[in-house]
Amino acid sequence: MLNMDVKEIFDTSFCEVTKKLVKLELKKVCDEEGKEEDKADLLNKGYREAIETHGYINSIVICQFSDDLFRYIINAMNNGVTPSKEEVPLYLNEYINIACGHAVSRMNNLAGQASRLSIPSFYQEEEPLEDKWGVHSGRWLSYHTEIGRLHIFIKYSLQSENEEVG
Repeated sequence: MLNMDVKEIFDTSFCEVTKKLVKLELKKVCDEEGKEEDKADLLNKGYREAIETHGYINSIVICQFSDDLFRYIINAMNNGVTPSKEEVPLYLNEYINIACGHAVSRMNNLAGQASRLSIPSFYQEEEPLEDKWGVHSGRWLSYHTEIGRLHIFIKYSLQSENEEVG
């Protein structure tokens, strides 16, 4: 069995990528008190990105951004210029692709096996998430920044070593 802390790898990846890509430091908030239902309700508000991994590590990662942080990231990735409404999802998709790609690459190297990222999905205010992910159980990472907040939900499973990866 592979010995890795998937949540810790995603934590490190998001912190490193955010600092390098948009020059912003994510400060982890200790596990917040609160009901799982309240946390899961966060994933139905604001701007969200979802991405999956398939292979040795099967996971769903959903990021929920405060309004200010959302706007800051897309503007920073577009050299300080607010992109058109049609381009906004492209910047957030790229942000989550880079952060999760960093994490998946590290896990692939540790496991010596492959997992792949799906195409990310962008969800606007009030747009419901797909129901297939069961967001009432999983791991949470919460951050605050000088700009706003970021909440990350991670649910994952590892393929058994006897199971074929496909």
